[in-house]
Amino acid sequence: MRLWRLSGRQHAQALDGGYGLHFDGRWNTAGHAVTYCATSPALCVLEKLVHVEDPALLPELVMVSYEIPDTVEIEDVPLEGLPTDWRRHEAWSQEKGDTWHEARASLLLRVPSAIIPIVGSPDLNVLINHSHPTAAEVRIIGEVSFSLDPRLF
Repeated sequence: MRLWRLSGRQHAQALDGGYGLHFDGRWNTAGHAVTYCATSPALCVLEKLVHVEDPALLPELVMVSYEIPDTVEIEDVPLEGLPTDWRRHEAWSQEKGDTWHEARASLLLRVPSAIIPIVGSPDLNVLINHSHPTAAEVRIIGEVSFSLDPRLF
């Protein structure tokens, strides 16, 4: 399985879930070693854009690609099973993600994007659990310099 992440160059090679250790995300609270990826580079760009307040403050970006063996365990969170207001209330999804992380039952948690909440969409976010016993099977296979098109701002 191929996954993607748009990252600042200084953190591109990190495979430790550092972001999740220090910051809350939609599917985690701080203190959980997770890395957020996506099933496409396009979704990575959208996920980055929703957090950009001042493009001048963005670090040098790279698109990182990961290879995950097809044999790893994946837990899916289908859009149809989410509360109707899940995008407005992160506490529900954070609890779900924290429970998944702490259980260590699967390496990956595949979740819908709050930006593209469409049933059947191939654009999904995928969290990597760096506390899972098979986390060492995640490999970075590419890193490409990337800049956001100025027309997006």
